Amino acid sequence: MIKPFLKYHIKDRWVLWQQERQLKTSQEEPVLIFTMAKVGSSSVYHSLKNQSNIPCFHMHTLSVEEEMNAKELCKEKGVYPGSRTPVFILHTHLLEKQRTFKVISLFRNPIERNLSAFFEAFEVYMGVPAHLYKGSLQEIENAFHSKLDHSYCKEWFDTHFKSQIGVNVYEYAFAKAKGHAIIKSNQVDILVLKTNLNDTLKSKLVGDFCGLENFTLQNINVTDAKKEAKLYANFKSYIRFSKSYLEGQLESKYMHHFFTEEEKEALYKKWLAS
Repeated sequence: MIKPFLKYHIKDRWVLWQQERQLKTSQEEPVLIFTMAKVGSSSVYHSLKNQSNIPCFHMHTLSVEEEMNAKELCKEKGVYPGSRTPVFILHTHLLEKQRTFKVISLFRNPIERNLSAFFEAFEVYMGVPAHLYKGSLQEIENAFHSKLDHSYCKEWFDTHFKSQIGVNVYEYAFAKAKGHAIIKSNQVDILVLKTNLNDTLKSKLVGDFCGLENFTLQNINVTDAKKEAKLYANFKSYIRFSKSYLEGQLESKYMHHFFTEEEKEALYKKWLAS
């Protein structure tokens, strides 16, 4: 595995240079995988990148200020960001020039997204990599509740998507049972899809949306498959939530728009403390 220092300073610089060059020269319409963190978006991005010549980009915010703040936080904690952001080149070569583009945005239930997000940044929150952690599950639970932004997921389409893309997804009908929809606005075409759709369907949806035949989704960056898999699995088995916490997450505009009542009830049953 490439060391974080080499990845960030060498590999990621090279990737950004290639992306900028492609964006400036390609006649293909760019695709932004613009979505909240920890919803399987890396798999969509890398699959598109490996199977097409479409300029494609992966980000969780289009805000330059937010990216700079995140970079500073990583610096304070002594860890490297997961990757270099394409936000700066997108502003220069896409947004400021008002070029047309497409957007793919995934979503996931907030309970499991929050757990995955916490473990993705485990070292930031706990001060040590997950595979070296020697403390208790109770300590992790305390940090999870006190340090994670629990509103991020349920508010992302308002705080990030609407403000940065200019489209309010809640103004468009969504077939909850299907779990996917294409939104056509004056500004941009958007594919919205649920993370836990089966890979065959997701492959067809993304392939059709991007005009690609025989597109196949290849899963990567799965938390369960990483070094911290055992601790992560133990913590998911250990933690359960109060009714008030679950109501705060599950009785939200986000849940009511994208999830069925059956899905919501299943989450209560799975995660409610006895």
